[in-house]
Amino acid sequence: TAPKVTEKPLAPPPKAPPAKKVAKLEKQPAATEAADADEKEDGEVLIAKPARRNSTGGHSLTRVLGLKLGRIVIDPGHGGRDTGTIGPTGLREKDVTLDVSKRLAALLRERLGAEVVLTRTTDKSLSLERRTEIANKALADLFVSVHVNSSRYRSVNGVETFYLNLTRSRADLEVAARENAGSNKSIHELTSLIQKIALDDKLQESRDLAANVQTAVYKMHRRLNRRARNRGVKKAPFVVLIGAKMPSILVEVGFISNPHEEKLLKTEKYRQQLAEALYEGIAAYANSLSHFQVARSTAPMDEEE
Repeated sequence: TAPKVTEKPLAPPPKAPPAKKVAKLEKQPAATEAADADEKEDGEVLIAKPARRNSTGGHSLTRVLGLKLGRIVIDPGHGGRDTGTIGPTGLREKDVTLDVSKRLAALLRERLGAEVVLTRTTDKSLSLERRTEIANKALADLFVSVHVNSSRYRSVNGVETFYLNLTRSRADLEVAARENAGSNKSIHELTSLIQKIALDDKLQESRDLAANVQTAVYKMHRRLNRRARNRGVKKAPFVVLIGAKMPSILVEVGFISNPHEEKLLKTEKYRQQLAEALYEGIAAYANSLSHFQVARSTAPMDEEE
């Protein structure tokens, strides 16, 4: 008899690495598509284009009702004792955000004819909750919080824009944690905060505003630096956005930790270019609204902080 041959079981084929998830929102032809979206380590990146329809296939109430912009609140991030992040040569985030925000406010008043409120016009401390309170009291139609990003890696660069929502991205939560450091919220408020985020009916318009601003600011970055990264439109639980009763975004206009970007951020010319880009993004969003025109608010406007 022939000797028995013991067959070895075939090894299972190697598993393919999991594909990175890139969540894409509805594309709108009128919007300029942002290129070279930068993917985070955990693969969660939201590349947003302004969407005319919401997730149920309908238009947002803002567009259905033909609502117009009347008053815009610009929030220069940090201030006073809170310097924000600091660059390699000592440039402080709070100084950059205040200067860029003042320039942006001037452009919005001059070109868009909008009423503009700044949450601060001097180097003063202001809690995150107070910033939102100012916007709500002013009956603002938009809230834009201006910040400068930071990374432990000096080579990281680019721009990213956030709107309010929950996220599982470690990198985006890290940014939110850094910007939320000045919050006065306590642990017992966690449940109500999460409910406010989940039930935010302004999410659609906030996302569209963020997409327009991100596109405009990235285009400006790209003109000056072909290696600039488009970090995309993202969602994160920023305390400064949670209580806002209007479409609201937080834009990180660059990385102060990057020596090249810090050098640019020191110059008046570059700050003006940033303000111009932010204006273009806000104006593009305004023009996307049905029958857009600036509406003068009937609400009293307090003096700027």
